[in-house]
Amino acid sequence: MVGSSGDQGASATGMKTGPVDQRTSKVIGVASIFLDNAFNATAFRGMHRAARARGYELLLIYATPRHVFERGVALRQVAGWIAMYNIDGLEELLSDGKPGVIFCAPSLGTRFPVVRAENHDSIHVLVDHLIQLGHRRIAYIGMTGSDDFHERSRAFEQAMRARGLEADLNLLSEFHECTILYTEQRFHELLARNGKFCTALVAGNDEMAIGAINAIRAHGHRVPEDIAVVGFDDINAAQHCDPPLTTVRQDPALLGSTAVERLIDLLDGLPPRELVTRGPAKLVVRRSCGSGRAAWNAAPVAPAIEAPEDGWQRALSRQMSLLLDGSGRSPSDDAPLDWPEAEVIAQGLGAALAGEEPLDVGTLQRAFAAGVAQNDKIEVLLAVVKLVEQTAARRLAGAPEPEAARRLETFLDRVRLAQQRALAAWDRRNVKSLERLVLAKVHMSRLLASKHAWTQERLEWLAQTSVGVGCIALWADASDKAEPEFLVHSVYPYDTDLTALVGHRYPGGDFPPLALRAAALPDEPGGYLLLIPLVSATRDWGTLVLGGLHLESFVNNLHPLAMWVSLLIAAFEHHDMEATLHAERDMLAAAYERERALASTVRELGCPVIPLLPGVLLISLIGAIDAARAQQIMEAALSGVAREGARWVLLDVTGVPYVDEAIAAALVQTAQATRLLGARVSLVGVGPRMAQGMVGLGIELHDISIFQSLAAAISELTRPEKKTKARRAE
Repeated sequence: MVGSSGDQGASATGMKTGPVDQRTSKVIGVASIFLDNAFNATAFRGMHRAARARGYELLLIYATPRHVFERGVALRQVAGWIAMYNIDGLEELLSDGKPGVIFCAPSLGTRFPVVRAENHDSIHVLVDHLIQLGHRRIAYIGMTGSDDFHERSRAFEQAMRARGLEADLNLLSEFHECTILYTEQRFHELLARNGKFCTALVAGNDEMAIGAINAIRAHGHRVPEDIAVVGFDDINAAQHCDPPLTTVRQDPALLGSTAVERLIDLLDGLPPRELVTRGPAKLVVRRSCGSGRAAWNAAPVAPAIEAPEDGWQRALSRQMSLLLDGSGRSPSDDAPLDWPEAEVIAQGLGAALAGEEPLDVGTLQRAFAAGVAQNDKIEVLLAVVKLVEQTAARRLAGAPEPEAARRLETFLDRVRLAQQRALAAWDRRNVKSLERLVLAKVHMSRLLASKHAWTQERLEWLAQTSVGVGCIALWADASDKAEPEFLVHSVYPYDTDLTALVGHRYPGGDFPPLALRAAALPDEPGGYLLLIPLVSATRDWGTLVLGGLHLESFVNNLHPLAMWVSLLIAAFEHHDMEATLHAERDMLAAAYERERALASTVRELGCPVIPLLPGVLLISLIGAIDAARAQQIMEAALSGVAREGARWVLLDVTGVPYVDEAIAAALVQTAQATRLLGARVSLVGVGPRMAQGMVGLGIELHDISIFQSLAAAISELTRPEKKTKARRAE
């Protein structure tokens, strides 16, 4: 970091973290190098929920552990760290004894528990499924920079060889990103080069699978008829792509909450339950692998729960909640429901059976809306409705009242309608979010391009997003400080108490301030702060702070965030470049004014008229002679002759670097004009080099006598015969 007044700070490399009382600090730090996909957003939500349940806050930093340590931001606030995907510098970050947990990355020994996906058996299941469908030429793609993808790669090779097949189509080294667009472009290149080189593809995650499907179809091949495709994760887009994607469903929220639980156990002094915890995984069969009938039998099955006759509504609520959860956890009567609104539906069913008026659609829709916010998988929501229908059928068999069937049918119709409305409202919310995203991009583009926009509030564009809290903190001049400080430059929203933070400084280890953390709406799904370094190739500007980031579904894919940060950094650099250019322009303008003043002085002193002898004037010339100065010399000579009544003018050119044709012509004109006033002109100080140059240019100085030096001219003018001739001339 480069420090200068107001906007930057000095390097914090190697800065000590300072003491943290782990018994009272209630902040869990998360260092992650990936934010930009739905898997991570869901994992963060699980972390936040588990942290809040245990009385902790979540603080995310978009950086490696080493970068977190070197910048020194928030180190005194955090009690323990979770390192996601990257462990570089983790031991340095935790060198003061704080506990740490590793998320989806290699182990560093027994001190750091690891939580990661089940990457072995699930890949074997995928390969088996494709082999059962008749495939033998199966390829694998994954991102080279992720240990999870490497684990899946090794499992793929083991599965293929264990079944007597070649694993020569392991293309892990061919892919360096795991996004839809990158995979589409890269797979397009492979198909153009190698043709239809496989009949089935195992992708390391769903985004890569969707990108591959796009490329396959763009080349005129069919999915799954020509190339079957399967993915991993079961993100929201997997059920909506064309065709819907067969994939391995895992629960990133469960992985996130487990990581937090492991860290809090360490903070409480408990030993790790196990060194490596693997999350559950389950095959979800859809049409992208061409599995026919099986693709239509992929709906999850509700777990069986035995309950007494008077406890069937509670059992139904728990079954619906577990269906929505999808983690495969064993049911427990003591655990709180992940979907507490399921009780509204179960109680509504009981009321309809008991002869009461069925619940209205609005009440049921609000209950389903809470469920859709947790899991919008269509097959899961259909399974919930099917469970309610099956339970209603069983309960109706024991209901003697004739009107019970009618009330029950009305209730079930309202349940189906409420579920559809809740899902449609969720989709409309997604569309609205995309519209807001476009507006945010437009505002950010204005910020980058418009000087006026830059001079206004720099976080105005957040009004077009679902972000609840925003802050820009820039490194302050810390030349006289033991630790670099942040200067709060801008906050969002503007009409809140957060505006009191603007202009205040905070040591890096104590940033962000408590007011920002409190404003992040800690009881909301996205109620945590995310710190993103504003770092370009040449400069560390400071940090962008966002809170409430994942309140709407479009930010489940955080590619917009990367775009915002890039545009914001570009705006800073653009503004800085403009300021530098303006400073240079002002400096050049000042230099120009000094040059003009100097030139004016030179002009004033450049033609001094000195009475050398009675009737003789000396004009000493220094520097180059241009047209303006030639005119000045003529005017000085004529005015001097007229004023002094001189009969001889000596032009001393000793200080003139060269005489060209234009200068010679000007001197001849001066001599001619002076002769009209009755005086003669002589050149003094013409050395050998100047004389040689004048001869080479063919310059002829008519009627102008030349002297090599001033002494020679004076000697000549003071000879007795010259004096006599001069007196006669007078």
